[in-house]
Amino acid sequence: MSQRRLAGFTMVEVIIVLMVLGILALLILNSLQTVQAKSRDATRRSDVDNIAQQLESCYNDKDKCNGSYPSLLQLTDTSPSGFAVTNLPNLNNDWLYDSSAGAIQGRSASAATQYQYTVTPDSCSGTGGKVLCQGFTLKAYQETNPEHPYVKESFNK
Repeated sequence: MSQRRLAGFTMVEVIIVLMVLGILALLILNSLQTVQAKSRDATRRSDVDNIAQQLESCYNDKDKCNGSYPSLLQLTDTSPSGFAVTNLPNLNNDWLYDSSAGAIQGRSASAATQYQYTVTPDSCSGTGGKVLCQGFTLKAYQETNPEHPYVKESFNK
């Protein structure tokens, strides 16, 4: 009697194929996460650039901002009659929030991806009061390069 071998895959062959598929899936997932992080970083840089442009526009309009930059409190006052709506009409409120939905912060951000806005001098009161803000620094931390945050400074600093 001749033995006939059944056609099919051995268990070892199936395991090897599954391991190869798993490795490919990990490579694709890692690549996708990198692309998404780069996209979020690009959004952060764009938001910081847009905010800086609005702040410079406000500074140059003597009627609106008195030749100074707004304080953090003024910048984030997005109520219907607030400073941002009144004096920064082209400011999109979404620019004030990073991709993790964290609001723009002052001296120290509570998350590595949050935006930071600081004004100079430290004791300034914004566009009103005795001590006007004469400079600003906007900072956004990047997921793809956390050691080198994206920084935008005022022209007048």
